[in-house]
Amino acid sequence: MDANKIRVVFDNQNKDIVLPLEQIWDFGGTQDAIEEYETSIIEKILNKGDDFEVTRFDHAIYDNTKTSLNYEFYLHQGNATTPTWINSYLPKFSTNEVYYFERPFTKSFWKIDFYDSPTTRTQKAYITTILPVQQGYLTPAVLNNTTPVTIKKPKYTLDYIGDKEGFFIYWLKKRDFLNINTFYMTAKFFDANTGQFIKMMRVKQSNLGGGTSFPPEEYFYYKVDLDYLTQTFKVFDFPTGNRVGGITNPIKWYEYVNP
Repeated sequence: MDANKIRVVFDNQNKDIVLPLEQIWDFGGTQDAIEEYETSIIEKILNKGDDFEVTRFDHAIYDNTKTSLNYEFYLHQGNATTPTWINSYLPKFSTNEVYYFERPFTKSFWKIDFYDSPTTRTQKAYITTILPVQQGYLTPAVLNNTTPVTIKKPKYTLDYIGDKEGFFIYWLKKRDFLNINTFYMTAKFFDANTGQFIKMMRVKQSNLGGGTSFPPEEYFYYKVDLDYLTQTFKVFDFPTGNRVGGITNPIKWYEYVNP
């Protein structure tokens, strides 16, 4: 600690000595302020302030009786001159990796993000859903060029009783804090072989003439509307407005190939 040395000389007479010592109380009451802040946060969490309680939104009924939510993902194979997209994991993994659920395959997943806007510069992400590769349909394959087997394919039918993960959307029960009931949905695939995310589009890139000269807002998003009255949601092709997500009109995603 630094201290000032002061020498006082007396001449055998009684004198009053006044020493001007500066006192700073900047940290006074700090603990009280911390406790007050903690109390305010706890009150918010306990819904005494803003209501952050979430509710579960189900996929709305279609075809009068069905509620399942259907996805199909198409990965790219081939080259720039003859591009093809197939509903299979084999463009990224070997048959052995998929059949035996080897680590590079099982650590991969589909990531579905929900934004408040399709405009990249201003949008904010609010919800994320993960679809594991262990879910989904089976398709025939040949192991070691000799043994017929069935392996997973990136096609999903999500519902209440089968593959449940990814079927529901969990969002704020009330709109007092955030009044948002329309989201714009994108998809990415995390390839654990490379450790990178692969961006997906609504359409095949070859249908747009290839390259990247197209408005991203029109080809990377589906629109999702939440209905607070029925606590359900619907998915629409954006920007056409046609409903998708059923068995005959699934939500389709195609790997985006950056030239």
